[in-house]
Amino acid sequence: MGISPFHVLEFLLMGSLVGFLGGFLGIGGGAVMIALLNYWIFPSLGVSAAVMIHLSLGTSLAIIIPASIAGSWAQTRIGNVGWRMVCLMAIPGIVGSFLGSTIAAYLPSQVLRPLFGILLILISAQMLLQKKTAGEAGESLPPRVSAVLMVGAAVGLFSGLFGLGGGVIGIPLMIRFLRLPIHRAVGNSIAFVMFTSLVGAAGYVLHGWKDPNLPPLSLGYVHIPAWILAGIPSILLSGLGVKAAGKARPIGLRRIFALILGAVGVRMMLS
Repeated sequence: MGISPFHVLEFLLMGSLVGFLGGFLGIGGGAVMIALLNYWIFPSLGVSAAVMIHLSLGTSLAIIIPASIAGSWAQTRIGNVGWRMVCLMAIPGIVGSFLGSTIAAYLPSQVLRPLFGILLILISAQMLLQKKTAGEAGESLPPRVSAVLMVGAAVGLFSGLFGLGGGVIGIPLMIRFLRLPIHRAVGNSIAFVMFTSLVGAAGYVLHGWKDPNLPPLSLGYVHIPAWILAGIPSILLSGLGVKAAGKARPIGLRRIFALILGAVGVRMMLS
């Protein structure tokens, strides 16, 4: 299970691909990263099937941490983050994220993998059906505190359970129930992800600490080489993807990608 130059190249390529697609298509890269880790990189490293999906989920959350910090800083500078709302959501979100990672750690792979497959299918459907104009309604009245807390709890639980940042569910919920315009929902989601990804990753580290099936260079259910080698290009290429999206129309590619993601979800359901 040694890390060869070929494996280093795999991590770098994965991070670059995930970062660019996340910025270009406007989706979180976590779903792509988990699929690539589970079906491509970790099998080539000889990782045990008993921990492969758990290691993929925990590593994905760890990689999201620095990316979310960088994204939060950028969104704050252009005024898209309401930190009072983000901090309010973070109260139940932190609890939900740790609870989600705890549940995932105790679910066997044969249960967790199909659940993640269903999630990929739902994400695929959302990408195919999403309207360009969704969420353009302005903020009329401040959302109720109870609604903010409920959204925070739901996104936190989702993030910890499935190893994702939470934007894929957080943005639609903020638009629908908190009545945020799309640019504010995106900014608040990225800032909120800082909290959920940090706590969720810590949960995967804690609950996977003594697992005898883990490969070398793992910190619980977080693979350190993947965290570093895929995380750095993911951050760098994300900005390039955003710029490319501003000069192109990624709708066609978005649909193709959604179909591929759905196919991967079907495979994970049936495996």
